[in-house]
Amino acid sequence: MKTRWLFSTIGKRAYIADYLREADPEAHIIGSGGTKFTPGFTGCDETVLMPDIASPDYLDAVRKLVADHRIDAILSFTDPDVAALSTLRPELAEQGVSCFFPGEEVATMGFDKLETAKWAVQHGITAPRTVLHPEQALDEIGLPLIRKPRFGSASVGVSAIYQARDAAPPEQDDREYIYQELITGHEVNVEICGDLHGRPIGVSAWKKLLSRNGETELAVTIRRQDLIDHGLALGELAKLIGPCDVDLIDRDGQLFLIEFNMRFGGGYPVSHLAGAKFLELLVRAQRGENPEPHTGFQGDIFMMKTLQPFGGAMSQADAIFATQHSYRD
Repeated sequence: MKTRWLFSTIGKRAYIADYLREADPEAHIIGSGGTKFTPGFTGCDETVLMPDIASPDYLDAVRKLVADHRIDAILSFTDPDVAALSTLRPELAEQGVSCFFPGEEVATMGFDKLETAKWAVQHGITAPRTVLHPEQALDEIGLPLIRKPRFGSASVGVSAIYQARDAAPPEQDDREYIYQELITGHEVNVEICGDLHGRPIGVSAWKKLLSRNGETELAVTIRRQDLIDHGLALGELAKLIGPCDVDLIDRDGQLFLIEFNMRFGGGYPVSHLAGAKFLELLVRAQRGENPEPHTGFQGDIFMMKTLQPFGGAMSQADAIFATQHSYRD
């Protein structure tokens, strides 16, 4: 019997569908998004239109989708969606759905960057000093600072602050921000794959060479034992479930935790090309196996992304996405 996977808020990540089919050619993939022109839909067998994640109707729409489409396993592709779906994890797991995203407590810790900093302090993990208010940041940390949205994603709204007069956000900006000390060093990423019990079963590491609008466009893998060990330790401490992209800064060998992204990051293709095998590990975990942790990726493997146009006449749009269902009003 084919395993039916929901790729929730798939966005642009059609390649993850291709990677899953390498691990399980019989997988049936249902992608969800907010518009029929979601690029990732081109990699799916069926597509589903959903309400906005912030809508009060969203979680009920997810429940109906899972029931109607007989979903066996779920992956989520955006931070707000992981936070929303985490509240449904106990009931979906009770129904036998393999939910490859964490429960509410861990998801909240990852999505709320203030809670991430508190978690790091509680567990003895090195991280930048973090506070909630600009006056406190200027008094206790000092310049320069990093200001970022407390509940942000894809590096949107992140600013380096070098003058005290620039610490507070613009008056018209009603987002809540955190303030962190600016750590100088090299940005590195550790990707972790956890099984359904929060046991790390895969780790890889890479550094970003080019990024635009928060999207990794050029990256290269790094094979360093300290990064591998740090990834395994973070996965074990946080009880991460499914894929997680961890942002770190390496300052002369000292690793600072910047944030958790509890989903596939935009740099995952370089891990896959290097042999990280996260999708194979997830397929095996979904089948009830207990794979040993896989850390055998290659170093010095590079990845870059190209543009791949896809389209047709507007009159053909419904035919292109002929398998589409809608859970929107």
